[in-house]
Amino acid sequence: MHLVILLYTEIYIENRAICLNGKPIGYICVSPHVGSDRFKGEIGYALSSKYWGKGIATKAVKMVAATIFIEWPHLVRLEGVVNIDNIRSQRVLEKAGFTREGVLRKYYIFKRKLSDLCFLAMESDSSSIDISRLNEELPVKIEEMLKLSNKEDDIISLRLLDLTDIDDFMEWFTDDNVNKFCSRDTTFISKEDTMQYIADVVIPHPWYRAICLNDKPIGSISVSSFHGSDRCRGEIGYEISSKYWGKGIATKAVKMVASTIFVDWPHLARLEGIVAVDNIGSQRVLEKAGFIKEGVLRKYYLVKGIPIDIVMFNGLNSLLFETKARRKRKKMKEKVCNTFGLKIYDR
Repeated sequence: MHLVILLYTEIYIENRAICLNGKPIGYICVSPHVGSDRFKGEIGYALSSKYWGKGIATKAVKMVAATIFIEWPHLVRLEGVVNIDNIRSQRVLEKAGFTREGVLRKYYIFKRKLSDLCFLAMESDSSSIDISRLNEELPVKIEEMLKLSNKEDDIISLRLLDLTDIDDFMEWFTDDNVNKFCSRDTTFISKEDTMQYIADVVIPHPWYRAICLNDKPIGSISVSSFHGSDRCRGEIGYEISSKYWGKGIATKAVKMVASTIFVDWPHLARLEGIVAVDNIGSQRVLEKAGFIKEGVLRKYYLVKGIPIDIVMFNGLNSLLFETKARRKRKKMKEKVCNTFGLKIYDR
């Protein structure tokens, strides 16, 4: 059996036909990520079902993996994202040398349904990369201030930031202990630079709040939105001045956001947290806030220009699934009543 991969024209996606004895029987492609994720690529493939089980897909994946890091020298991580029910495709990637990293629940919209996905990945030998960060401007949404008691005399609240918060903002934004785990490369040498950042990035952000202790901003928390087939997901991020660490403030702030974001954004099914593997404190924050640890994704995120391993956490929209469960129970109740000729009484 002779396996040949042929190239056909595609501007941004490395896309090839999988051929058996010169006959195309499927395709394989690598799609590049953009912005601060440009060091990652996603492999995809399809093969006519009558050729399944012959090792052809595995050979094709191996051939692409052996050359893509040379053709795209900026690439550090090649990942495969597979529906949890697609056992065959998971085996193809594992046999081709990909490492299974975890299962992400309700991660992707597939045929109008939320699907659990298995993440598998392969790395190049690269250890660092210099990629500039992109900031996206989206409309800001106003909300009423949330409050939650910490101790008897302490009140934790979330509110919008504005330019009058510049001195407090700089306290945590220039904190070396905080910046150690942050992806941003931005450093400020003047109040003018900081004010410009707040005006250009913070204020236009779709969901960005100050974490306040007794009305004094001591950190920030945000939820970033995704688009297209990923619109069911949001990513939570937070930072707090290091002198307030260990007091349970970050955990309470995350709980407050998780309890309201699914109401504010009803399209959201999944709120995920991405944490560096060595940031144990932040991992505990998410776990205490009720998030579930799903797995470790290698070379997944840029911090100071270096792709790092991260732990993926998720908080699912309990309101959404509670509603679905209620509908299911109602249908079962109706079916039983119809079968036995009973009347339904709704309370």
